[in-house]
Amino acid sequence: MIELWRAKESQEADWVEAGLKELVLGYERVETEADAAFGLPLPVLRHDERLVSGSAALQAYLDELEKLAEAWRLFQSDACYIDECDPSE
Repeated sequence: MIELWRAKESQEADWVEAGLKELVLGYERVETEADAAFGLPLPVLRHDERLVSGSAALQAYLDELEKLAEAWRLFQSDACYIDECDPSE
């Protein structure tokens, strides 16, 4: 489960949370009064043993999650996929 550790009022955490919502991924929101979590400045994304903090790293991880979600959803429907290769080959 993805956890977003954040301060109650934080513009940076707001855009991270908006990104998670846009990806339609389940996550747990953990609000804290502290300035840091796991020794890292807030906001912090925790996914299993992985910890991500800092604007650039958070954006890169959201991009990574987007690719993972797209790949996962590609094969999660009841649709039938047809190989796009030319059958004469």
